[in-house]
Amino acid sequence: MSLAIIDRRNSSIVSSQPVEDSQNPHILPPSDTFIWHYVRFDYFKLLLQNKALWLTRLDKQTDKNDGMYSDANAHQWTPVIQKLMERSGFNIQIGKNDESQIQWTNKILRARTFIHCWSIRAKESAWMWNAFVSGEPRAIALRSTVGCLITALRGQPVDFARMLYYSSGQPRPDWSYTAPFTAKDKEAHIQERELRVMTMLDSGASENPDHRLIPVDLKKLIRKVVIHPSSPPNFRSEVRNELKALEISAHVAGSQLQILDLKAVTNH
Repeated sequence: MSLAIIDRRNSSIVSSQPVEDSQNPHILPPSDTFIWHYVRFDYFKLLLQNKALWLTRLDKQTDKNDGMYSDANAHQWTPVIQKLMERSGFNIQIGKNDESQIQWTNKILRARTFIHCWSIRAKESAWMWNAFVSGEPRAIALRSTVGCLITALRGQPVDFARMLYYSSGQPRPDWSYTAPFTAKDKEAHIQERELRVMTMLDSGASENPDHRLIPVDLKKLIRKVVIHPSSPPNFRSEVRNELKALEISAHVAGSQLQILDLKAVTNH
């Protein structure tokens, strides 16, 4: 990926700057890479009933900084933008009014963007169980792959992005108003290893709900279901029956983790 400054008068490129692949969130892992989605059983049943993914509005996330610029953006550009602007002969200092404009536009777009998140991992994670189902034993982890997720959402108005993680003193991506939507604080969130599904409201939309339901092909999406390590005895049968009712042939498995594994992460 390269960034460029374009002269709108004649559509010519004033200057350009390459971006490392590691900083391009739209370069996804291989299609057979495992991804996980941890969810309580009641939300899992809603997924099956709706045959749609629930995408929450970005500014309604538990993490209120999700999608926002960091404090560092107020006084410095990212290195790639700084080099691009220097090559173009622009003043690279951020003024107070410029910062206000950036934050104002970012706030508007966060309220029009909706996300759904998966975790990129080879195996299930004790940390993710604790973080996303809050100790609820009647919970499951859906396992799919990057390729299956993309196939299951084919034709839907969504984008896919790999989350990038930055230290608190680093500026978030600043090459567009939506670039911070694929950036998070490293110290707090790197364990998530997030793959994000995103969509935005049409510019002419008259309503702005807290969430959007995006239709998904569940038979193509759900490859395996793992039940919580401390789930009750008959819970696996409940999960199987829910899948069987929709003729979804995904394997339902017990967790490879123990309750002590979850406690060890909590106490760490």
